[in-house]
Amino acid sequence: MDVTVDFETSEARRLWSDFLKRLDWSNRHLSRSERRDAKAEAKAHMAELIAHSNLETEADRLREALARFGPLPSPPPAWRQPLAIGLHYLAIMVIGATGLVLLTLLHMTVMELFNPAGVGLYIYPGDRVPTLSYESQPGAREVLGSWFIPAMLAIILTVSAGLYGLWRIALAPTGPVSRWMKP
Repeated sequence: MDVTVDFETSEARRLWSDFLKRLDWSNRHLSRSERRDAKAEAKAHMAELIAHSNLETEADRLREALARFGPLPSPPPAWRQPLAIGLHYLAIMVIGATGLVLLTLLHMTVMELFNPAGVGLYIYPGDRVPTLSYESQPGAREVLGSWFIPAMLAIILTVSAGLYGLWRIALAPTGPVSRWMKP
């Protein structure tokens, strides 16, 4: 039942090639033998539609047959899968590194309960940049004071929510990046 359909003009060959590519994409979930049978059946149907057309050019006959066959989904662009793989692994690194920072902040928050005079956010003499420290040095000025624990918990919760959003987009099996990685 394998029908060969040949075209003389480049426009018709381009349309036919696009049709076959879309047909393969739409049948990608079928087994190899089922895909082969579906493709042969579609080719035979298209050959019949083209043969019954009264239009002059073969490109017009093919366009009419394609319109009568019905729309097929378009395969994704070729750049999408490599981009998705890159985003996937970048998200893994960002989540891992940021998770370690969050664990450090959580540890400091817990340590603040046991050593409130030593743990905190300090500005040291001669510095303008605040520094997180487990032990205050002489002359250091504490920035947050009693607001250290609520501020750190707010930062941890906010960044954790952002990481969860990144996970949903880039790493979750049902997320868009994971779907883009699949052929």
